[in-house]
Amino acid sequence: MEAFMKVKIFIDFWNLQLSWNEYHRKLGTHEPVKIPWDKKLPDVLVKQIDKTAIYSGTHVYASINPKSPNDRKLNSFFQIMDTFTGYKVIVKERKPAKRMRCTNDGCRRDILVCPHCQKELIRTVEKGVDTSIAIELFHYALENVYDKAILVSSDADFVPAVEFIQRTGKQIIHAGFKNQAFEMKKACWDHINFEDIIIELLE
Repeated sequence: MEAFMKVKIFIDFWNLQLSWNEYHRKLGTHEPVKIPWDKKLPDVLVKQIDKTAIYSGTHVYASINPKSPNDRKLNSFFQIMDTFTGYKVIVKERKPAKRMRCTNDGCRRDILVCPHCQKELIRTVEKGVDTSIAIELFHYALENVYDKAILVSSDADFVPAVEFIQRTGKQIIHAGFKNQAFEMKKACWDHINFEDIIIELLE
């Protein structure tokens, strides 16, 4: 019996979303261009690997600031995304970041408000997202859930995990935009450029 290749997708939400927005901004697009998350995105990505491959699901890793009204709306979208076929969405709460300080010698005071609008500056940092992605890359490789994984992130922190997993015989395929993630592209078995599939994604 012929064995079909199993492909699973792992997406760093903010890494993809911000790169996607920047790509369209450089094209001069004035209106937001939505990522076709449901069906189209995984279908097109998996097809780049093997048209006969078995789709083993998509995991999306994101972070939100629960105090932000916009992020609360985004979290509602994540709840919907979690119902898409094959999707699992992991959302982490962003943590308060250290306050900004004046860099001038003799001052070094905290900068608490915007000097222009006088509103309080609230900064947060993402915690736990990269760790979750790395752990699940390992977990699903060891459980033989995938033969090839598509990793959508330009974060070079994943390079050691990618190199280790590939020594087990699994293959990690990087997906991202050109002129980004050089270290990841070197470490991964192969890569997919979004510029090459953007027309198909938006059809």
